[in-house]
Amino acid sequence: MAKPRKTARPVAPLAPLRLQARPSVGPMLLVEAQQLLVAGEHDKAGRLLQMALGHADLNPEASNLLAISALMREQAADALPHARQAVAARPGDARYQFTLGRALKALGDLAAAEAAYRQALALAPSYVEAMVSLGIVLKNQERIDEAIDLYEAALRLQPRMVSAFANLSNALALRAEKKAAETFDERPDEDSLDAVGRAVALDVKNATLHRNYGVLLERAGRHREALAAYTETLTLDPTDLECCLRLGAALTGIGDTRLARETYKKWLEANPPQAPVMRALAWLLTRDGEVDVALDWSEKALALDRDANALLSLGSTLMQMRRLEESLAHCREGIEMSGRRPDAYSSLLLGMNYLHEDPRAIADAHAELASRLPAAPERPQRPAGESRPARLRVGYVSGDFVRHSVSFFTAGLIERHDKERFEVFCYHTNPRVDPVTERFKACADRWVACDGLSDDALRRRIVADEIDVLVDLSGHTAHTRFLMFAKGAAPVQVAYLGYPTISGVPAMDFRITDTAIDPGQPLNPDDPGDQPALPHDRPLRLTRSMFCYRPDTPTPLAPPPVLARGHITFGSFNNIAKVTDHTLALWAAAMNAVPGSRLLLKATAMAQASNSASIVDFMAERGIHADRLQLVAWMADKNGHLDLYNQIDIALDTFPYNGATTTCEALWMGVPVISRRGATHTSRMGASVLGAIGRPDWLADSDEAFACAAARLAADTQELAVWRAGSRQLLQSSELFDAIGFARAFEAALDEAWARRRVEVAPSAQAEPA
Repeated sequence: MAKPRKTARPVAPLAPLRLQARPSVGPMLLVEAQQLLVAGEHDKAGRLLQMALGHADLNPEASNLLAISALMREQAADALPHARQAVAARPGDARYQFTLGRALKALGDLAAAEAAYRQALALAPSYVEAMVSLGIVLKNQERIDEAIDLYEAALRLQPRMVSAFANLSNALALRAEKKAAETFDERPDEDSLDAVGRAVALDVKNATLHRNYGVLLERAGRHREALAAYTETLTLDPTDLECCLRLGAALTGIGDTRLARETYKKWLEANPPQAPVMRALAWLLTRDGEVDVALDWSEKALALDRDANALLSLGSTLMQMRRLEESLAHCREGIEMSGRRPDAYSSLLLGMNYLHEDPRAIADAHAELASRLPAAPERPQRPAGESRPARLRVGYVSGDFVRHSVSFFTAGLIERHDKERFEVFCYHTNPRVDPVTERFKACADRWVACDGLSDDALRRRIVADEIDVLVDLSGHTAHTRFLMFAKGAAPVQVAYLGYPTISGVPAMDFRITDTAIDPGQPLNPDDPGDQPALPHDRPLRLTRSMFCYRPDTPTPLAPPPVLARGHITFGSFNNIAKVTDHTLALWAAAMNAVPGSRLLLKATAMAQASNSASIVDFMAERGIHADRLQLVAWMADKNGHLDLYNQIDIALDTFPYNGATTTCEALWMGVPVISRRGATHTSRMGASVLGAIGRPDWLADSDEAFACAAARLAADTQELAVWRAGSRQLLQSSELFDAIGFARAFEAALDEAWARRRVEVAPSAQAEPA
C-alpha cells in the first residue's frame, strides 16, 4: 500500500528566535543551534542544544528550540515535553507559550492549544503569529467568526502578513460554505415569502436579495423556484461563493449532479480558487465514479487549505480508489485536527467496516465517538405505569425513501405494518423525491418532509408527534441524522439496516440484527460470537434474516453463459471500496481453482485508470492475466444493470464487507453467490441472506473453503442451469421475500424494545413537558 502523499500544511507562522548577544560561550551554542535548525541540520543542532540544557540560564531557550526542532520534523509527541519544560521554567515568555500551543495543536488537543495561545497573547497582545495560530485552532473547531476576527486583527498590525491573509481568505470561504449548508428551525410562511418576492420585483438587480429569496424558497420546499433565484444571483454576481455552493447543493439535492458539477467548474474557472468549491466538486466526482479527477481536486483543496474538511474529503475519495489505509489515515488526521468533533467521525467509521476484520477495532472507534457526544437531555417518556398503547407510534428517519438500495428492503416493511397495532411516521431527510417516494407516502400514516431542518427542530417535531419508537435507517451514511438521535428524540431509539454494525450513539438503545450476524455464541473457537457488547446499540435478534428484499425491476433471465461459452464467468457488482486486497486474493484463488474462468467486475469507479491498474496488477501477481478480467463502470439504467448479471455464472462476494443488495440482485437474476463469513457484522451479511434462501452450502468460513465452494459449484454446470431456471419461484417462497412474515418479526422486535425500555426507565419515567 502506498504511503499517504505529503501535502501542504495550514499557513501557520513561525515566531523568530529573539536572542540577546552575550560575550560568553554558552549563548553561542544557541545561536549556532538556531542556524543549524534553519539549515535543516537537526541532529547537529540537537547535540548542541543538549549541551545547552546543562546551563541553567540557557535551559529554557534550549528546551524551546528542541521543541521547535521536533515540530519541524513533525514529531509533536517529542516536542511537547520540551515545550512544557520551557514554559515551566519561564511562564512569562510569550514565545514559549506559543511553541507549547503549536505542539498541542499538532497533537489534536485544541482546547489546551487555545489556552496556550491565549496565554501568549495575554503576555504579548501584539503577537501576530499567536493571533494567526489561535485563529487556525478556532477555525478547525468551526468557530469561524472568532477566527476571522483574529486574522483581521493580525492584518491591522501587519498588513502584509501572508499567513494572516491566506488564513483569512480560507476562513471567509469556509463561512460561506457553512452558511450555504446551514439548517433551519422552521419553514417560512407564505406572507414572508410574498414580502421578499415583492422586494425582489422592486429591485431586480440586487444579487443579495435574489440569493436570500432563494434561501427562503428552498426552506419552503419550493426547490425549483430556489434554483431559479440562485441562478439569477450568479448571473448578477458571478463571484458569489455562498450562492455557488447553495446552487450546487440544491441541484445535487434534486438529483441533477451533472449540472451541479458544471456549476462548480464554471465558478472555479471564473474566480480565484476556493477550497470549499473544490471539495464540493471532488465529492460529486467521487460519487459519480470519476475518482481520478476527484483526487486532483481533493489534493488541490488540501494544498490550498489543509483543514479537517479537506482531509476528510480526500479520505472519502481515496476510499473509492481501494487505498483504504491511506483513506483512514486522512480521516483520522481530520478528526484530530477538528478537535474530535462528533460530526467528523462518519467517514472513518464507515471506512473501517470496509477494511477491518476484527470487530473489536470497529467497536473501539464507535466507542470513541460515543465518548465525544454530549449527554442527551431527558428523553420524552410515556407516563409511568402506562401500558403499551393500542397503536405504538413508530417513526422511521431516512434520506432513502427514494429509489435506493435501502428502499428495496424497507418498502415491504412499511407497506405490511399492522396498522391496527402500529401508527407509522416517515421522516424524509432528503429533498429528492421520485415515484418510490410516492409509494412510501401512500403507506405511511404520517409523512414529514424534513430536509434542511436543524437537529433541534427535527427533535422537537418528533417529540410533538409523540413517537414511541424511533428507527434510524441511515446511521453514518448520506443524510445522516445521528446527531439528532444523540439528543434523544423518543423513549426508544433503534438502529436498522442503512448502516452496518453499531452506531456509537449512547442514546441508541438497540440495533436490529439476526442470529446469523449476532449468533449469541461463538461459531468456532476463534470466533468472538456477537459483536462487542456496549451499553448502547444492544442487539435485538430476529430469528429470521434481518433482510427482506423486494426487487423493483422484472428483468428477464437468460441461461447461464457457461452453456454457450464453455467457460465459467465469475462476477461481482459491489462498491469498489469493498474490493479489498483480501477480497481480490479470494477471487484470484477461486479463479485459479477453475482453469479458464473469467471475472466480470462492475462498480461506479471500476473503469477509472487507477482502479483498473491496481486490480489488474494485483491479479497478475497471482497468476490471473488481464485478458481474463472485464472491468465495467456503473450503469444508470436499472434494467441494464440487472441484465448484466445474465453475463455471469457465479457471483463472488466481497470480504470483510459482504454485499447485501448486490447479493440479493444476483440471486434474483438466478446467479448463485459464494460468500466468505468472518467475525464482523458486515462479514456475516452474506450468511444472513444465504440462510434466508436455504443455501448454507454457498457459505465459506475460510479462504480455502471459499475457493473450494466456487470450484465445486463451477464444476456442476447442470446445477447452475437448474438453479437459474427455478430461482425466482424458490426466492418468492423463501424467507428473503416474505414481507408479511418479516413485518411481523420486525414488529415483535419493536414490541420487545418498547417493553425492555419501559422496565429500564420505570423508576424515573417522567413525561416531558410540551
